[in-house]
Amino acid sequence: MHIQNYLAEWKGKIDEKLVDCLPPENTYPSTLSKAMRYTVLAGGKRIRSILLITTYRLCGGEEIEKVLPMACALEFIHSYSLIHDDLPAIDDDGYRRGILSSHKKFGEDIAILAGDALFSHAFRTIAESSIIPEKKEKILKVLTYAIGNQGIIGGQVKDVESDVEMKSPKLLRYIHSHKTAYFFSVSCEMGGILAGANKEKLLSLRRGGLFMGMAFQIIDDILDVEGDREKVGKEVNTDENKLTYPSMFGLEFSKKIARRYSELSMKHLKLIDEKEETLKNMILLLLERVK
Repeated sequence: MHIQNYLAEWKGKIDEKLVDCLPPENTYPSTLSKAMRYTVLAGGKRIRSILLITTYRLCGGEEIEKVLPMACALEFIHSYSLIHDDLPAIDDDGYRRGILSSHKKFGEDIAILAGDALFSHAFRTIAESSIIPEKKEKILKVLTYAIGNQGIIGGQVKDVESDVEMKSPKLLRYIHSHKTAYFFSVSCEMGGILAGANKEKLLSLRRGGLFMGMAFQIIDDILDVEGDREKVGKEVNTDENKLTYPSMFGLEFSKKIARRYSELSMKHLKLIDEKEETLKNMILLLLERVK
């Protein structure tokens, strides 16, 4: 199957499950329920959740319906992080996925609370899933590490504290790896855990996902400079005062770094993906965005 058809098919399945896993709009308080659904169901590529499903399947997992709630939990966490990132106190973005950001649609107060609600709803979804307790424990351990003070939130703090004048490659790698790449890494690793993969495969998934996430964030930074708002789905040229690969190394060298991280990702994921090359084709498709 062509990679774009593959992604479209799984996006459709995940979107259907997201509708079922979210509280209905009329759930009291309805304003909160509407705000939760607004950001999650606004679209998005569903890359992280598709990575979980793909790695689960490539590692021998067959009970797709059982793991779909786990994929939805990743989307709830991702949407929470987007809502909070877009707030005036952080990135102050007015658009996300081609529509008004949550705080522009509902106000800052409801947007903050909707993000909080999605964060907690992710863990409720995991808790109520039919996954065996031993796997749930492993998943919660790696997931909470990847999104907490040593992961997404820690990376976001350093992103807020940094600016374009801080010419530190070490700090830049910290920001990109923590605020973005760790979540890619754990998405891949969770698929392996759910499928019962061995330690060698889990390590490959963890490393391969990390390098994929690094490439993804660098590409995202490049698109902020030379991308089209209609295609990107959000405002561009918003990172002019932020520490990014283009601001430190320029566009062309940043593209080379993104390609190198992509190569490293494919190298580590080859153990899982040697026959189908689904993950390899996902990575190559990401690179196509900046060609």
